[in-house]
Amino acid sequence: MSISTILYTCSKEDGIEKELEEEIIEEPNPDPQTPEVINVDPDKVVSINTGSVVGEFYNFWSTRPMINQSRFNAAGFRTSLNPIKDYVKSYNLVRTMGGRTDNLNDFYKGVDASGNIITDFSELISTMRNFRSTGFKPRIVLSKVPWEMVANKVVNTYGNTSPPDNYDHWRQYVNAFLTTLVNEFGMNEVKTWRFRVSTEPNFTPSHWNGTMQDYFRHYDITVDEVLKVIPDAIIGPGNMLTEGAATYTTQLIDHCATGTNYATGAIGTKMDFFSISYYEKIDQNTVSLPEKIEPYRNKLNSYSQFSNIPLDIQEFGMLRDENAVRGVSLTDATELGASWYARVADLAFEYRITEIYDWGQEIESSNLPQGRRNVTEMFQMMEGGNRLQAEDNLNSNVNAGIIPVTKNGNIYMLVYNHNTSRNSTATRTFFPILEGGEITGNTEWKMNEWTVDKDHGIMMHELYKDIRAAGVGEKTNGRIYGNRPSDRFEDGWRDVLNSNLAKYENISKLPKTIEDKIVKKIDNKLTLEVNLEPHSVKLIELIPE
Repeated sequence: MSISTILYTCSKEDGIEKELEEEIIEEPNPDPQTPEVINVDPDKVVSINTGSVVGEFYNFWSTRPMINQSRFNAAGFRTSLNPIKDYVKSYNLVRTMGGRTDNLNDFYKGVDASGNIITDFSELISTMRNFRSTGFKPRIVLSKVPWEMVANKVVNTYGNTSPPDNYDHWRQYVNAFLTTLVNEFGMNEVKTWRFRVSTEPNFTPSHWNGTMQDYFRHYDITVDEVLKVIPDAIIGPGNMLTEGAATYTTQLIDHCATGTNYATGAIGTKMDFFSISYYEKIDQNTVSLPEKIEPYRNKLNSYSQFSNIPLDIQEFGMLRDENAVRGVSLTDATELGASWYARVADLAFEYRITEIYDWGQEIESSNLPQGRRNVTEMFQMMEGGNRLQAEDNLNSNVNAGIIPVTKNGNIYMLVYNHNTSRNSTATRTFFPILEGGEITGNTEWKMNEWTVDKDHGIMMHELYKDIRAAGVGEKTNGRIYGNRPSDRFEDGWRDVLNSNLAKYENISKLPKTIEDKIVKKIDNKLTLEVNLEPHSVKLIELIPE
């Protein structure tokens, strides 16, 4: 029985039927079947053709770098990784061959009187066995050159960055290293692993204490030796630094395409993927990915043999906060980092970036998700779907947009608003207008929405408030809102975290902010209104009824 009917029944009993009936007639009584009419601002419209597919919403987020793979030898560490297996599938293992400041991976033991190298790979075998027991896929970075291969042992930021004095010894070592892996795990398995030769070879001397041509020679010789052991190896050069300290840029692509190979004398060198590093700096108020990736995308496109190889970001994060402080954190754990990540995803599809290696999406000393982790959860709901054509009137420098996707008969829209300043108050409204394709065949949809912004899916603000209330010392010159609270606070913050863990777990969950709302089309178009906070990401799901 409706409210109107209840009032009508009561009025008869009171003998004032006519007066109340007239009052009820004057009340608005909208038809529940009438679609909601939205007043649209044409400058904020995003037109989406649900019948026009532009590509796949592919998974770019499931590889992590690992500096110290010896950690996998600890059962407790292996167990601690179980919660991330939902979205992490591979690990890129760096500095695997020695030459480290911590002297780990000391497999190379020198040369005997006959000029044959001496090695002990027992630790490599046990470590890789323990790694593979986790179920993750390994990727191997063939570096660094062992200390014993250079007479002048210059210790740079990340260990030995000099090329070997004798490339015959390096060839023997590469061969022995890979032969050990093949003998232990089988050719059919190892040939599916990726091999990268060095890290940021254009960052001198921190990662490469030689010239550009020295690295080209090192790459050619290493690739040549790898292919002797694994003819079908998947191999590529080190990820290129994209900061001002870089000593060269796209010349490596030219060398692999048209240069004379230092090992074979032929033209060109095998390159199955190419990669860069991309670190954002909040204090610069930018999203600098386009200017960093474009030269490499364009250069790869200029060579037919390289135009479609994977182009990756193999180091990634927000390196500094708004005060230009770096700390140990490599990202921002608040809504700012979340909206930035959505913007990066949009750019990744635009520039055909295949993978983005991620240092981690949880808060230090916990499995609590950063804001970016909740955005990844949104990505997972869209993964494998078809990205749709979307047109808007935004300027190219606006860091906001919509990524529409169809998947299993449903429509998804990742809607985001990112501002480069944490203190920005620039909210945004979008009016997505969907037509064609799946819109044509259905009249109404059930709508769900998930939201990440300062009030949804972010726990860092509450944690900071609680830590300060507990009187824990604050490093006012430390990085703020990174994923590692230890960058900002003295000992004692973990006690606050642990004592309020249930609260933080609840706050940090990805919240559903609209559930099962019915929306209908008008004139064969479905029009929505989406309001966004200054740093905000929303996922809208439309299920045909």
